[in-house]
Amino acid sequence: MVDTAQQPEERQGRASTGRAPIGQRWGEFVARHRHRVIVVGLLLALGSAALYPALQSKLVGVDFSVSGTDSSRSDALLAKHFADYGTEQLAVTFSSTTATTADPAFRSRVTAVVDDLRTSPDVVSVVDPYQTQGFAPQISRDKTAAVALVGVRGDASQRIGVAERLQERLDGTSRDGITVAMTGYSPMTVDLTRVESADATHAESVGIPLALLVLVVALGGLVAGLIPLICTGFGLLIAFGVIALLANVMTFDILVTTVASMIGLGLGIDYSLFIVSRFREELARRGVTTRGDTDAIRRSVGVAMATAGHTIAVSGLVVMIALASLTIVDVPAVRTISLVVAVTIVCVLAVAWTLLPAALAVLGPAVDRIGLPARYRPADARPTDGSSAGGSWWARWARHVMRNPWRYAVAGVLLLVICMIPIGSIRYGVDIGTAALRDQPSGPANTVLSEKFAAGTISPITTVFTGGSDGGQLSDGQAERAVEFEYGLRTDPRVSYTYSQSNDGRSLMVVIPAVAIDSTDAIELVQNIRDKAATMTAEGGPRAYVGGTTALVVDASDEISGKMPWVVVLILGFSLLYLGLVFRSVVIPVKAVVMNVLVTGAALGLTVAVFQWGWLQSVLGFTSAGYIQVYLPVTVFAVVFGLSMDYEVFLIGRMREVFRRDGDSDAAVVDGIEHTARPITAAAAIMVVVFGAFLSADVLELKQFGFALAVAVIFDAILVRMMLVPAMMTLFGSRNWWPGHR
Repeated sequence: MVDTAQQPEERQGRASTGRAPIGQRWGEFVARHRHRVIVVGLLLALGSAALYPALQSKLVGVDFSVSGTDSSRSDALLAKHFADYGTEQLAVTFSSTTATTADPAFRSRVTAVVDDLRTSPDVVSVVDPYQTQGFAPQISRDKTAAVALVGVRGDASQRIGVAERLQERLDGTSRDGITVAMTGYSPMTVDLTRVESADATHAESVGIPLALLVLVVALGGLVAGLIPLICTGFGLLIAFGVIALLANVMTFDILVTTVASMIGLGLGIDYSLFIVSRFREELARRGVTTRGDTDAIRRSVGVAMATAGHTIAVSGLVVMIALASLTIVDVPAVRTISLVVAVTIVCVLAVAWTLLPAALAVLGPAVDRIGLPARYRPADARPTDGSSAGGSWWARWARHVMRNPWRYAVAGVLLLVICMIPIGSIRYGVDIGTAALRDQPSGPANTVLSEKFAAGTISPITTVFTGGSDGGQLSDGQAERAVEFEYGLRTDPRVSYTYSQSNDGRSLMVVIPAVAIDSTDAIELVQNIRDKAATMTAEGGPRAYVGGTTALVVDASDEISGKMPWVVVLILGFSLLYLGLVFRSVVIPVKAVVMNVLVTGAALGLTVAVFQWGWLQSVLGFTSAGYIQVYLPVTVFAVVFGLSMDYEVFLIGRMREVFRRDGDSDAAVVDGIEHTARPITAAAAIMVVVFGAFLSADVLELKQFGFALAVAVIFDAILVRMMLVPAMMTLFGSRNWWPGHR
C-alpha cells in the first residue's frame, strides 16, 4: 500500500515550523543511506573489538584518593621520605599442613622465594620472616605458616602490572607440601578483575536470553525482538573501543566495564525497544506489507525518530546532566564511573540514532517475520486507520486511576516515603571483595592471614609524623611524643601490632589492624587514631598524617557525603531547566523531578535495609558488612534519576503529542498510557532482568548496584508511571501544560 497521506505527527511538525522536525529529517536521511550507515557501523564495531583486550590489561584498582586529605598527604610523604618502604606492601604467605616453620625444608622454601623476590626490579624491600628486625611477628603461633612483607614501587596503574609479574614469579613455587601465595590490594585487584568479568559474563548469560524473551513477547516476534539486542551489542562494543582509546591517557578501574555493561545493556535495549515499537506502529498505520514500498518505510523511520527517537535523545541528555553533576565529587572512583557510563550512553544512543534506523529501513515489514500469533501481538502493530479505540486493558486501567486520583497519589507517595526511611541510618565503607577471591591466586594468602595472622596485614594503616603542617622535620620532643603515641595504640584491641622507623627527620608508624581493613571496626580505628593525633598536635606534638587503604575510604566517605547535597541540587536544578525547555511547561518538570527523587530515595532506602541492615542476606547469598559501598549512593542517585527520566519523557511525550493535537488533557493521559504502557512495562522488565541478574555475582558491590537499579526501575515503571503519573496528571488537568501548551 502506497502512503498517500501525512500522519498527524508529520502534519503537526510541518504546520508549526514549515518543515519536518529534525528527527524526522534525520531518520529519512539515514533510511536513504542505510547501507552505507550499516557498513560504517560494522567497521567501527570491528575496530572496537580489536581494542577490547588492550582495555582489560589497563584496568587498575578502584581509586578512592581525595586530593588534599590526610591519606593523600601521607602517601606523598611516604613516597618522598620512606622510599624503601615502597608505595604498597604486599604479603607473601607460606603455609603447610605437614611441616612447621622450624623444618629445614620449610625454611629453605621461604629463603628461595625471598631471594628471588629481591632480584625483581619491581621490589624495593622484602622482610624475611626469619630475619625480622623489630617488625611484626611473621611466624604464626602454631608454627605452620610464615609471611614475608614485600614493598613494591609504582603508582596505582603500574602496581597492577607489578602484581601480575610477581605472581608469575611465584607460580610453581608451591612444592614439598608448602603452599606459597601472595595477596595485597593490587594482587586482589587483579583477581577481582577476573571475578567481576566472570560475574558479568554469568549475569549476561542469564539476563540476555530472558531479555530476548521479554522483547519477543513485547514486540510480538523474534526478528523484532532481536534487533534491540543486536543494536545494543554494537553500542556497547563501540563504547568499549572508545574507553580503550581513552585508557591511553586516563586511568580506569576494574569496575568500569561491568557497570558500563550493566547500565548500557539496560538503557540500550530500552532505547531500541521504543524506536522499534514506534516504527512498527507507523508501518501498521500505513498498511505497509512489502519491502518494495520504500517511501512509506522511509517515512515510518522518520516519524519513529521524530517521536521515539526524540524521546530517547531527551532521556539520554538528562542522564548525561545527572552524570555531569558527579564531577564535583573529588574521588577518582566516582568520576571514572560517571565518565564511563556517560561514554556508554552516548555510544548506545548514537547507535540507536544511526544503525538502528538503518536496519529498520532495510527490514521494513520484514521486522515482523517469525512473529507470534496475531492475538499475542501489540495492538499498535496491527493494521489500523490510525484512530485509537481506547478500549484496551491499559486504557481501562488509566481511566480507573483517573476516577480515584487522590487515593492512588497518596498511596503511591506514602509507600515511597516509607521505603526511604532507612537512608537516615546509612553508613559508608568499602568491601574489597575478599570473600569472592576464595578460588583466586590471592585466596590462599587471604585465608592464611585471617586464620594465622592479623587480618589487617593485607593493607596496614600508615602514619607519617612531621614537625608541622609543612612536613618539616621532627624536634627531639616531637619524636618522643610520636613514640609515646605508638606505644599507646598497642593497647587497643583492634590493633594487632605496630612498628616504626625514622628517616629524614620524620617518623613512620605502621599499624597492623587485628580487624579486616574493610570492616566498620577498621574505619572506627582510623577515625580514633586521627582524633588522638589531633589532640596531640594541639598540645604541641608532631603533625600526624594517617594513610592506607582504610584511611582512603574514610576520606572518600567524607568527600562523598559532603558533596552529596550539592550533587542533588545540581541534578535537580539542571533537570528542571532542561525538562521545562523540552515540554514548555512548569508543572510537568516539577512533578517529574519530585517523583524521581522519591523513586531514587526509595531504591536507596531499600538498598540500605538489605545490604547494611542485612535483610534478605541469606536469600541473596551474602553477609552484610554493616555499610553501603562508599561510591554507590551518589552514583546510583545520578544514574537512577537519569533512568527514571527515560520512561517519564517517553510517556509524557506521547501525552503531549495528543494534547497539542486535540487539547483534551484527560484523553491525552489515556492515550499516553494506552500506547506506552506495553513498551514501558517491557522495557522495565528487561532492565529488571538485566540488573537483577547481577544479584548472582560473587562481588558484593555488583549485588548492591544490581539491586538498587532493579528496585528503582520496578518502582518507576509500575508505581510511578502506571499510578502516580495518571493520578497527578488528572489532578492538575490542563494546568499540566502551562504556559506553552498551545
